[in-house]
Amino acid sequence: MKKSVYIITPLLIFGLAACTLFKGPADKKTGFSESLEALERAILDESYEKAGEYLTVSREKWKKVKPFMQIEVDHDIVNDIESEFEALSAYIETGNKSQALASIRIIINMWSDIGTK
Repeated sequence: MKKSVYIITPLLIFGLAACTLFKGPADKKTGFSESLEALERAILDESYEKAGEYLTVSREKWKKVKPFMQIEVDHDIVNDIESEFEALSAYIETGNKSQALASIRIIINMWSDIGTK
């Protein structure tokens, strides 16, 4: 009985802290947060060609980060981020600054909330 408690307790703690453990290193390795910030700046400057380039870069970095996030994060959050990327793409293509800005800020907010709740 005691052995099972000693085995289950660390696994439970690891399971609860996993996304916090994976998010930081994955973000540092890929630079995902920085690419989102660059994308937001391009949208603010209404530089939609650059924004499209930063969007492509951010999506590539998301593809690298996503597998780590799927380990512990609710899949709805991962799906919401991907849906927001799709909407953002359309807003950038049409030059809709207000919607594009709202969309990138939703992505940044969801990303920064991972591991804090």
